[in-house]
Amino acid sequence: MAGTPYEQASATASSTSYRGARGLVRYWAVSALALIALGALALRVWGVRGGLPYVDHPDEPNPISYVVRMLRTGDLNPHFFQKPTLYVYMLLGVLSVHYRLGLQSGLYSALDQMTVTTHIYTTIPGFFMWGRLLTVALGGLTVAGVYALGRQVWGAGAGLIGALFLAVSQFHLQHSQYVTTDVASGLFVLLSFIFVVAIACQGRWHAYLLAGLLAGLAASTKYNAGLIVLPIAAAHGLCWGRRWLVRGPRLAGAAAAALLGFVIGTPYALLSWREFVKGLVGQVVAYNDGSQGDIRGAWNVRGYLDFFWNAGLLAPGCIAVLIGIALLLWRDDERKPGARAAGLLWLSFVVPYLLLLLSQSTHFLRNFIPLFVLCMLPIGVAGAWLIAWLGARAPRWRPLVVVAVLLLLLLPSAAQTLVYTQRLGQGDTRVQMLDWLGTHVPPGARIAAELKPLPGPLDSPWVAVGALPEHDLAWYRRQGYAFLIGSSDQWRRWAVPDAYQRFATSRPVAEFGGATPRDMFGPHLVIYATGLAAEDVPARLTSDVRIGGARLLGSAIGTLDGLAAPELKAGYSLSLRTFWQVEQPFTADYFIFVHVLNAAGQTVAQRDAPPWQGRFPTSSWRPGTLIVDLNDLPLPADLPSGDYTLVVGMFDPATGAHPPAQVDGQPVPNSATPIGRIRVTQ
Repeated sequence: MAGTPYEQASATASSTSYRGARGLVRYWAVSALALIALGALALRVWGVRGGLPYVDHPDEPNPISYVVRMLRTGDLNPHFFQKPTLYVYMLLGVLSVHYRLGLQSGLYSALDQMTVTTHIYTTIPGFFMWGRLLTVALGGLTVAGVYALGRQVWGAGAGLIGALFLAVSQFHLQHSQYVTTDVASGLFVLLSFIFVVAIACQGRWHAYLLAGLLAGLAASTKYNAGLIVLPIAAAHGLCWGRRWLVRGPRLAGAAAAALLGFVIGTPYALLSWREFVKGLVGQVVAYNDGSQGDIRGAWNVRGYLDFFWNAGLLAPGCIAVLIGIALLLWRDDERKPGARAAGLLWLSFVVPYLLLLLSQSTHFLRNFIPLFVLCMLPIGVAGAWLIAWLGARAPRWRPLVVVAVLLLLLLPSAAQTLVYTQRLGQGDTRVQMLDWLGTHVPPGARIAAELKPLPGPLDSPWVAVGALPEHDLAWYRRQGYAFLIGSSDQWRRWAVPDAYQRFATSRPVAEFGGATPRDMFGPHLVIYATGLAAEDVPARLTSDVRIGGARLLGSAIGTLDGLAAPELKAGYSLSLRTFWQVEQPFTADYFIFVHVLNAAGQTVAQRDAPPWQGRFPTSSWRPGTLIVDLNDLPLPADLPSGDYTLVVGMFDPATGAHPPAQVDGQPVPNSATPIGRIRVTQ
């Protein structure tokens, strides 16, 4: 029935008004999502540098090392398959750009000259920064994907609430700041699940193919993420019911797309089959030996509940998940046509995934990321439903209802994230220590530390020692140490033990770390000055020896296992420390040479090297400082028994020229100055 012109006009106006209202809602939803996504990115970028150049996450160095090796050799086979390789290839694309830019700017040299990264420290922090920013971007995309899923299943409100919860989650934020594959795994599981829901609701070919392809890519980030294929099969059954076999080609297409996606991300699963199987089996074995992990022991349900309730989703999030799943399973009407299917599909992934993780003896919290991301759907549903339910009963107070529900859901997570970001803002004690050393410790001053030495082609700024109180300060001075660094990693408590305070006899010259371990990242560090002076040189020269701008005060001669009497065995190493009092600046970078002369004056062993292996060249020596250089050299195995003379001097490696040298005011040719004698036995 056409109706009157007035009715037709009214209907047209009503339709136009409805479309306008929907457009306005969509505009504000998109605007809100943009703000949430930008906020999520900002939170994840904040403090992303972390403790660099120190590396704390045990998995971060691995993908960086794989990429550096690929760039160096051109071999795209990582040769290690404890994890699949999609994230590694994504990282390769990003770091290839970074490396080329670094070459152009002079930041990097040839790859074969780049030093390795250890599981403690890296000499290429730029690689880690760019890798972390890749993960940050993936984390931001995950927030947007959560909105898309929530809007698809329940509406824009559910999507926004779920996205906001993930944006402020400390657990997801923290893992978005690592060069690891876990956040990528969560993203691809989420994207696949979006099309899984589309399969259940519409059953179209493109949904099957995209769900399968994304499931394969998810499995190519972490093997356990491959369980997302189970909801694809479940969605097929929900969509077609008894006709599922007739529509079997669509499911087969999804399976083929999944295999394709996995091979795209991990091509050497086919090209290097044996290595792939070896890595996969090794990963299975590692997860069942129970010797490591954040939670240990198979079927540790209590540990899982403790994590989700107290550290992951927190109490409001856990309760919201239960409410949201109940609503999804209960709600099945025209307004939410895919709600029940989404709930069943959610369970078809979450339950098997949890059972798989629980069955293993080793549990790492980072493996919860895919679960955590999918939990945003029921959280968003619960929040949107509660707002609608309360708003219907108090329409005048609807804005306050929205604020109250959001605070109820988000405040604990936001507070947890605030504490975490404040801690990031305080920095890392080890980085602050390095900055302090660079500012307050003269180049060439020797340091003993309860820390592992830094890797690299240059000498570490310190020598690693055991507990500092094992020796007194006088012993450290005899070894040439000007500063000592104590670490709570050594004394296994946060407060400085009384033994250290008695040993040092005075307060530290510097201290790093807050009142509790939660205030900053890194261990509690204290730095003591030993009071090293010229009087502490073990074997002082009786003559006034001056080479270039420094006065050679003397030496300490012995073996590498301690400064013992100067009697050594042929074939062993001579440990030699030379003590230099800097009086004038050096204008060139000289090498220090050490010659071992026999009775005929012939050189039978020698060492030519820059001070501190180049870390502190002579041009960096500051007047008024006492430089202690380590000049160890091996003695030939066939060196005859007898007495030998040690001669020390300097030369310019570029020209061969020697700096002016004199002993008691008399010039010395080639700056070669005898400093002592040793006895060698066979």
